[in-house]
Amino acid sequence: MAGKEGQVPQAERPLMRLSRLVGLIVIYLALEWISAIQEYRGVPVTAWNPGLGVLFAGLLRGSRNAAVALFIGATLADVLLGAGVPNISQAFVVAAIITLGYVAVAEFARALNLDSRLERVRDVALLLSAAIGGALIVGLCLIVFLLGAGALGVAQAALDWWPMLVGDLIGIAVVTPLVLRSSRARVRAQLTDPSFVAGVSAAALAAAASVLFMLSQGEQSAYQAFSFLFLPIVFAALRNGLDGACIALAATQLALLAGLNLFGYDASAFTSFQTLMAVLTAAGLLAGAVSSERDAASRSARNARALLKEKESEAARADRFQLVTGLASALSHEINQPMTAARAYARTAQKLAEAPEADISRVRDYVNRSVEQIDHAAAILRSTREFLRRGDPGRAPTQPATIVADSLTLMRPLAVEKRVRIASDVQPRLPACYCDRIQIQQVLMNLMDNSIAALTSAEIADGAVTVSAHLAPNDSQVEFIVRDNGPGVDPEFAARMFEALATTKKDGLGLGLAISAGIVEAHQGRIWLESGEPGATEFRFVIPAAPGLREGDVSEPS
Repeated sequence: MAGKEGQVPQAERPLMRLSRLVGLIVIYLALEWISAIQEYRGVPVTAWNPGLGVLFAGLLRGSRNAAVALFIGATLADVLLGAGVPNISQAFVVAAIITLGYVAVAEFARALNLDSRLERVRDVALLLSAAIGGALIVGLCLIVFLLGAGALGVAQAALDWWPMLVGDLIGIAVVTPLVLRSSRARVRAQLTDPSFVAGVSAAALAAAASVLFMLSQGEQSAYQAFSFLFLPIVFAALRNGLDGACIALAATQLALLAGLNLFGYDASAFTSFQTLMAVLTAAGLLAGAVSSERDAASRSARNARALLKEKESEAARADRFQLVTGLASALSHEINQPMTAARAYARTAQKLAEAPEADISRVRDYVNRSVEQIDHAAAILRSTREFLRRGDPGRAPTQPATIVADSLTLMRPLAVEKRVRIASDVQPRLPACYCDRIQIQQVLMNLMDNSIAALTSAEIADGAVTVSAHLAPNDSQVEFIVRDNGPGVDPEFAARMFEALATTKKDGLGLGLAISAGIVEAHQGRIWLESGEPGATEFRFVIPAAPGLREGDVSEPS
């Protein structure tokens, strides 16, 4: 019976697992056959073991298929490719040593929390340590077994112990990171980035061409010039991170093996150059990991800043709603007054118009009064709507007088309800402010709300709040001032009043002043408590002025 859509039927799962296992074995044998370009006097190793690198990537991910494929592949490689193992029973033992050794090393690396995504320098260092440790363990065990079986003499073992290690080491160091990184969707997407492809291709071609040229000059010259390969590898690592380093190193390794075989270098030269390549690989991978980790940290920082900005915007909007919620009842009362007056004026005009001898001038006067009251109510509602409007902050030249007037319009209902007088004092011909009008309006409203709350809690009979705006002493900023004759600010609270969650209100969230400080600082301004004395509490903040724009030069939004 067919499974649910998107699911593999139960009967097909063993077949899929078997096909993946067979595929891994075929890949291992193909790579063993391709890389078997030098013989080490009967020792079952190659100059470069890329098949082991592929399967070790699977072992680091905890794949059982990779372990089974390594055992079967190593056995078949000894039997089919003629690696010098005398009989099938010894081939099984050699394969078991290789498999158990690398499975144990991979599990140990996983226990040390090696992340197979290789996002950190630590993970790359662990991978290189696992490659060295695995090669040492497996190489030592193979030498002990081959000595005991009589397949290897002591003198030969002394000569061939390092070739047994370097092939596996370089196979894991070059191929495993390439396999692990290339399996990630984000890394694969880089292959469509022209900048990435161009940079990596240039470095890989430069490294490969350099290798072939050096080897063509003879063994001694090639040894001396090998250190110059660090230049293209480090270039790829710094420009394109770990992914660029992996590709450039793979191209270098292929060019090295091709050149060594093309120009007739012997097994000893193979081992010497592979040793140099192992050092180059370690340096390139670590440089690439440092570059990738730096770029990842930079991306995380940018994302964190964007998220912080988004959360600050949400917090500011929540604070605006909290503020307006507190104003709701007073706002309703304030709107009700002009609407009631407008209705009374309209009814009076209606009765005058119905009189036998209508006084048209009086009718017109009452109609005009009614329209004025309706316009007043509409202005209150329009200011509230603008204040609550959500969207990306839009900065534009805005007159300080408009900001102050809109803020007072919104706060006046609450002030009337709490019996607090509010007034404004704006210097004429002030330069415009290049700002987000709604956000600066919110800062003023937060400060006025705090003043009204302080006056109310202290039960001051003649409470008054004054909002001022004038040109700052440096002539490049506009200074806003909110002062009241309330009970003052406690010095201990003043030291932390702009921190989040700092509040003296019983029902306060402690966000108002923190959000206000964030808004002002985002406008390249500064906010502070000028005076906390009783009867003379004064908050000030400054924001940059828009050069050359004065009152009357800017058309305000309707």
